[in-house]
Amino acid sequence: MAYEVIEVEFRTELHAHWSVFFDHLRVPWVYEPVTFYDDKGSPCTPAFWLPKERIWFTAEVQAPAWWGRFAMAAEGCDEWLQGWDEEADRCPPVDVPKQWRGMTLLAEGPFFPEDVPGIDSWGRPDPWSGPWQSYEANGMRAYDDEPYQWTMCPQCGLFGAEFCGYAERLSCDCLDSDEHAKVANGSDERLLAAYRAAMSETWPHEADAGQSPTLRWPTVREALIRQPGATAAAGICAGACRPAAQQVRQDQRHPLTPQESKGSGTLCSACPGFVCGRCGEQPTAAADVPCRTCEPVVLLTENQARQHLNGAVAKLSAATGTHGRRINTIINDSINVKTRAGISLAQLGAALTNAERWLDDLESMPVDLSAPVDEDPDTLHGPELRKLLTTYVGPLARMSGEPIPSTQIRLNNWMGVYQRGEASDEQLRDAIVQARTWLKDPGSYRAYIHPEPPGPGGLPAPVQTKNAAADTSCVLCAAAVAAGELVGRLPRPREPYVPMVWLCAHCLFDRRTSPRLADVVLRVFHHTFSGSNTTPLNTAEAAVLLEVLLPIPLTGDDEHLQEAISVLRRGLDDADPVMSLSYYPARAAVSALHAAARPLDALSGDVPVLAAVTQHLDEWHHNPQNIGKDAYRSRTLWRQAVLKATPAPTVLSRQGGPFWV
Repeated sequence: MAYEVIEVEFRTELHAHWSVFFDHLRVPWVYEPVTFYDDKGSPCTPAFWLPKERIWFTAEVQAPAWWGRFAMAAEGCDEWLQGWDEEADRCPPVDVPKQWRGMTLLAEGPFFPEDVPGIDSWGRPDPWSGPWQSYEANGMRAYDDEPYQWTMCPQCGLFGAEFCGYAERLSCDCLDSDEHAKVANGSDERLLAAYRAAMSETWPHEADAGQSPTLRWPTVREALIRQPGATAAAGICAGACRPAAQQVRQDQRHPLTPQESKGSGTLCSACPGFVCGRCGEQPTAAADVPCRTCEPVVLLTENQARQHLNGAVAKLSAATGTHGRRINTIINDSINVKTRAGISLAQLGAALTNAERWLDDLESMPVDLSAPVDEDPDTLHGPELRKLLTTYVGPLARMSGEPIPSTQIRLNNWMGVYQRGEASDEQLRDAIVQARTWLKDPGSYRAYIHPEPPGPGGLPAPVQTKNAAADTSCVLCAAAVAAGELVGRLPRPREPYVPMVWLCAHCLFDRRTSPRLADVVLRVFHHTFSGSNTTPLNTAEAAVLLEVLLPIPLTGDDEHLQEAISVLRRGLDDADPVMSLSYYPARAAVSALHAAARPLDALSGDVPVLAAVTQHLDEWHHNPQNIGKDAYRSRTLWRQAVLKATPAPTVLSRQGGPFWV
């Protein structure tokens, strides 16, 4: 069964709101199915017929004069209550055939209440307050009583209308009238939800469309109906439905054979559609389908359709063991949209149709998302590269069993960006090549997702390595890297640390196990600017730093430098795997190294880095730019700002940071 969009025309906006109320409760209704006439031939047209409850419901801002006489006839009463309504008493009797008789209700006044439906001043459900509170009679009128309210059985959920909303009077008999007396359930949460849903629906007003506000125009409501062919039937209807067989008999052209009579019994003589086989007066979607007057079909609002679709997604997820996010992606793919925000009602109906069809036959649901396109990324740029990379997300997620968003984040992390739009063409091309590699070798992707922890004092495994395409420099140690040499990237650090791009082979593999002096100095720099009060060093790093500090002559005023040497020497003697230098000893060690140029003669490549670290530590210590802390949410962001505001840029300030080293 397919969902289609159908338009229903209401005489007033008030009627349209009440139709949404009934639909939200799944109560079938027929709008103005028949017009009755009084003895003088004047029409009486009640708004809604609820066939299941056999209730005539009339909703008007002001009660029509004919309603009293109609109510008496519809309920089969022979006597009129004199004086109940003098204006109605003067109306002539109305003829209501037996098949249309039932309970009558009149809701007089606007739909919108002044307060929240059914909630008293203490925030509790109030059976005496609700949309009916603005009606003159404080409720709905029946033929001979008031006030009536819509109510529901708290046990079985049967819907109906009873005096003061007393649920024990409903026909289900779930409540014993002796034990459960006066159960006023007119503020049942399901009813309140239906009132809110009806109140939230809006339609364009005539004045907004440029029409005269003094004229009365119908309100057209769009909704989804689960009846294939309903939209086409409504579109071709000529408004003069009549079975073709009846027309043929009237014309008396020739008698029909039984087979011909059966075939033309539901064909319309005025249009190429069908006529209801029961009433012979209304259009229908197919030959064997009754019209919506004889057998009303509940309509779906957009909100209801979305709720139904979310429920179908949950059922598909449970039945197939597939994550709900992927089910949503498959549904969106089926209607050619990326997101269901702002889609048309027709697209929503198509999505709901697909989801319910897959529920009936799980094997019919597509299991593959967008297949990767075998295209050369070197010939693409910008949006074309991002679109190509997107085709690998679904297969990677399916291969790893991860949700689509997690796979998206992993690809972004691999490129070193927070959002796909920040990636350069080179990063996108590298990601596409790597995604293809992962698909060919799933084990490599699992190793990337769950890397083995590094050994003591070691580094995590690089997430990417390649040969440099041109001469460049390491983003961490600023060492020169010639074209063709190995470069790579480490995993993305946690925020607010800045991701590092391309590192030299030494920083990728040997910086912690076979450190140079510049590596140790950089650890002091980045830990200081990250907000840490100490710099942790492993045994190899401590040995390098102590070796260059020992030849420096000490004076009595170098207490912080002496402390640094003592900490390093004691840690090495005790074979501590990790030793920590606090801020002042670490800064004193860097300053002493910078002042003593002779020990660094053989390490000329480290001199620019050492000078830059010394400068920035001094700037950080004195904060000459006077950058306040209050404007930043963390010390790391504040110290990043201090680094960027340096009056004398260096190789380090140009690289940024702090980095997670």
